[in-house]
Amino acid sequence: MEAILSKLKAKAEIAPDNALLRDTISLLTDIQRNETITQRITWDNLIRDFQRLQDQGLWDISEDNANLLHTLRSSLTTQPFKRPDRKPASNMPAPSHPASRVFEGSVSIIYPDSESAPSPFIPTSDPVLLPLELVEILNRTYFHHLLATDPKRVVPPGKSLVSMLSGSPKEGEDARKPTLRDKVEDLVHKAFWDEAIESLSNPEPSCQIPRIKSLYQDLLITLTPLLPSRSPVITTLSSPLPPTSSPLDSAIMHLREVVTSLRNRCAPVQDEELDNLLRSLDEPPPRSSRPISLATLVVDTVKSILRIADIMKGQLSQFVLGNMTEQQLQSIISKQAKTKERKDILDIWKSWRIEHSWLLWLENYQPSFQVNGVAAEPQFKWIVRLVQALGSSTPISCQLPTREPQSIENSLPPIFFFSAPALLETQNYLQALVIAASLRTLIRVPQGAQASDTMGFMERLWILLKAEVIEEPGSGDTKLVHLADEVVRARQLEGAMLSGEEETKLHAAVVRTLNHNDPVFMLLQKRILKALVDALGHQRSESRQAGAHTGPPRMQTGQDGKRAEKRTRMMIVLDPKEFDAGHGAETPELIIGRVQGFEDEYLRKVVEEVFVKVDECVRWVGGVWQDVVRAGVVDREYAV
Repeated sequence: MEAILSKLKAKAEIAPDNALLRDTISLLTDIQRNETITQRITWDNLIRDFQRLQDQGLWDISEDNANLLHTLRSSLTTQPFKRPDRKPASNMPAPSHPASRVFEGSVSIIYPDSESAPSPFIPTSDPVLLPLELVEILNRTYFHHLLATDPKRVVPPGKSLVSMLSGSPKEGEDARKPTLRDKVEDLVHKAFWDEAIESLSNPEPSCQIPRIKSLYQDLLITLTPLLPSRSPVITTLSSPLPPTSSPLDSAIMHLREVVTSLRNRCAPVQDEELDNLLRSLDEPPPRSSRPISLATLVVDTVKSILRIADIMKGQLSQFVLGNMTEQQLQSIISKQAKTKERKDILDIWKSWRIEHSWLLWLENYQPSFQVNGVAAEPQFKWIVRLVQALGSSTPISCQLPTREPQSIENSLPPIFFFSAPALLETQNYLQALVIAASLRTLIRVPQGAQASDTMGFMERLWILLKAEVIEEPGSGDTKLVHLADEVVRARQLEGAMLSGEEETKLHAAVVRTLNHNDPVFMLLQKRILKALVDALGHQRSESRQAGAHTGPPRMQTGQDGKRAEKRTRMMIVLDPKEFDAGHGAETPELIIGRVQGFEDEYLRKVVEEVFVKVDECVRWVGGVWQDVVRAGVVDREYAV
């Protein structure tokens, strides 16, 4: 703790005005002084603050810092309940796959092989060494895939999709020596700005307003291609100036609105300069100072805005980007991501291999749960097969092609390659849900009990399980004994006085209940997988009846995703006519019926979020590979 505080305080000397940095230091100091505070602190919220500091350049990425955070997490999670180390029983199986990690029981949580998290790069345990060019192509396509399907993972807080599609000026572009024409233009520009300051220094509003209006017109011409047509900034700059006795004060307020809008749409490289502009506008010279002080602030700000706007124009792949709304841009990104994803997979696997692997995969159709009703229709067989894979205790994977065919358990066909990381995470969430529901059977829920009666137990339990899903391997195992401790704690809160022998029996019951072969575990898993298949099939049946086009949904789960650090921006050539036909299209709501064993209100919310994630993946894959999922063949003429 002390080492982290020392590093943060050193950063605070560099950025004393950063509120997030001050709050983080204050929180850690309070935790250091009073350990009981940790009961009100969640690791998810704390690590999110460190990720935000990392985005702002106030927390460095290093092995030393990663170890410090690991130690901090361990100290926090030991406070609410004891976490003694306990060796697994000798009869417990070890992980059967390098991408999995095992509780002190036979229940495993599955992880992708990744050196660090979060990362937009494709996690893979494939031992094949790829050419650097191919790795770059795959990573860029996957980054584009995340922009279309889960932008929160790659778009930093406070930024927009436009900012992620911006690039830096070409190297050496500003290194050329100024020509005679450049020097003459500089003199003319200097005279122009000097005249503007002189006009605005006149204390008479009748002299200031026409000059401000002229500056607004220049801003309007420059910013129109960069902002949506309905932007409040465009409205302000194009409207007549309201009568006022302090035109410069009004101008400062309007310029602050302009700078804020630009910061939302610019590339991160311009953030620092725009933040400096905002600070100067937040603390303008007092009215008692000379008029030239305010006039200079207004003119210098307009000059800076025009210069930054020119840089933004050069960064955008096309002018049309800046004039799009986020929804329009998301639609185009979705369209292009689908097209590029399909092309890359066809280039790597070829049509014959895709078709062959698809048929082999469908032949292994052996769901452990009952399939009936709409879900039993032939066109939904691939969806049932996918849910079957999600219910397996073996990690989902999608291997790159090799010279010699390899038989890998629970391997997906190539069309799932870019969706495999999301499906792997969902597989973990589904298993965690079954674990939570299984443990809930060991506590007594009185008839007619309110949701709050068991909310504490389920919420504490889910924090432990979710930490296992979202954290990278080696970040601190959740031992089976900790889950058992939560069950004991819940029983004690019910008023039960447990002897040492009874606690031992309860711990043994937890171990038995969480075994994959335990009847309760298997029953609950079958129920949730069947409910998932029924929800997916029913929704697609309604979409078909309504004539809706299969495309990615517009549902929002409300679940916080992990944020990635700022990465190299992409240059994408966009055609405004090529919008994704399925993007934003209305689709029937995913109806999730009552799942017996998962009735707890907190658990039901998580079930809904997980089901929606699966639905999003199914819609995406179905939209990119509609020819394969319908007929099992690759149609070269099929256009996404």
